[in-house]
Amino acid sequence: MSQNKIDYSGRTVDLLLLKTVIAVPVVNKRVSLDVADDPMIVTGVEKMVQRYAIAFINAIGSTMFRPDHGTNLVPDAAKGLIYDMATLEADAAESNMLAFNQITAADSDEETPDDERLVDSEVVGLEFSRADSRIRISVKLTSAAGNSYVYVIPVGVGVH
Repeated sequence: MSQNKIDYSGRTVDLLLLKTVIAVPVVNKRVSLDVADDPMIVTGVEKMVQRYAIAFINAIGSTMFRPDHGTNLVPDAAKGLIYDMATLEADAAESNMLAFNQITAADSDEETPDDERLVDSEVVGLEFSRADSRIRISVKLTSAAGNSYVYVIPVGVGVH
């Protein structure tokens, strides 16, 4: 297996908050929010995945100076508005569209490298369990570099 090296000099970087984003593809892994004593930076596809996930799980109106950033998924689940598979499908589709549009609009400057530029996102898996009071959403993210990753949105949201 060959190892490709990418020159990240001159790029902007983010702090790594979603620890298992590094193991790509991130499938069926628990993701923890963690800013440890030894912070890491993230760039490339990990940055693309993290930016999408943060947009997806943030509540609209919760980010100061960015009132349109985020989606309604977490607030809807907390309010009990996701109560069956049909409402989960609708909310996940809307949240995916909102997160995708927010990320692609932010990347419209044409300076974002291809491996960080999101070009497609598709909800590929949904699980709804009233017994466990949980939902799980898997999204396939594709970069402009042509790589696709299936990512489990890192949030366990209680359902009522």
